[in-house]
Amino acid sequence: MNFTTHTKIIKINYEKLYYYEKEKRETIEKSLETKNIEIEKLKNILEIKNKELDEVNNIEETLSLININTNEDNNQEIKNKELDEVNNIEESLSLINSHTAKNGYKEEELVCNDLNTNIHLRQLIIEISGTIYDYFLRINNNIKCDIQSTNKLINVQVKKYKKNRFQHLDRHWVDDLIKNIPELKNIDYILKKLCEKPLLNNGFYVDTSHSIVKLCSSNYSQSILDNFIDELNKNKQKILNFAFLGTNKNIQPDYMIGSEYVNNKRIKLIIFKIKDILIYLESLNFKITKRKTVIQLGDDSIISLQRKGGDNGKKSGNQLQFKIIISKLQDKVTYKEYKL
Repeated sequence: MNFTTHTKIIKINYEKLYYYEKEKRETIEKSLETKNIEIEKLKNILEIKNKELDEVNNIEETLSLININTNEDNNQEIKNKELDEVNNIEESLSLINSHTAKNGYKEEELVCNDLNTNIHLRQLIIEISGTIYDYFLRINNNIKCDIQSTNKLINVQVKKYKKNRFQHLDRHWVDDLIKNIPELKNIDYILKKLCEKPLLNNGFYVDTSHSIVKLCSSNYSQSILDNFIDELNKNKQKILNFAFLGTNKNIQPDYMIGSEYVNNKRIKLIIFKIKDILIYLESLNFKITKRKTVIQLGDDSIISLQRKGGDNGKKSGNQLQFKIIISKLQDKVTYKEYKL
């Protein structure tokens, strides 16, 4: 039996196939690039909204504090406390409004743009730092530096502020503070009682039926309170470094740029060397305020420590928060100013 085999010859145009595959690949790459840009925009929007939510929670916390009942003998203290809390509410509201300014751009991006496009401001930064830079970029990582020069020689922390109003500086769990400053171990129980309310059974929300333990003589002996403050003052430098510089030794801010707002308008930038801020603050001492729930550094409350609160009752409200009043540094620490 004879079998006949038929062979079919297929001609392939390799040049046409190459350009087809190239065009296909370029289309996919463009589509991927577009998607990545969209993802970054969504991430930025989400980050802004999360900050706005934190600030709304802070308003709720301060409003709840106003409603706390105290004895009639403390009327003057109540008035001072309520005035502070009204100021805090105004600050929180101004911060929320400032997030929507400049089409929703974050303050770090605004300052980056100022440093990259304003020739006079660029010269001022070069004069202060002694370093020439190409341009600045915003850093997305959860570190103390908000923006950094592309040559990585100038690291900056950016803060929006309003005159005589506090700004968030840092917040951590008490255990994180103790982990980085083990010398405070002997007083961690006092800090935890000040900050950490018991949690509900779900483990996510605090039990609001419990109150924090105030730093007063009805809860602690005077010797314990004195020792508490002594320990804070003995470790003052480490505490301030923790709040200002963070724990990442590879990238820490060298400068703080404050952006002042008046009636929700940016009016000027002030530039501090963080080492100058630290030198001044280290000359002050910690003390317990009249409210017995706040620890302040010095008499002007430039730096204060307290329970964060807010967060819609979430356990993150149990963190220890550092606050700063940037405008009060201007009378104490050398700085440069640029009017916008």
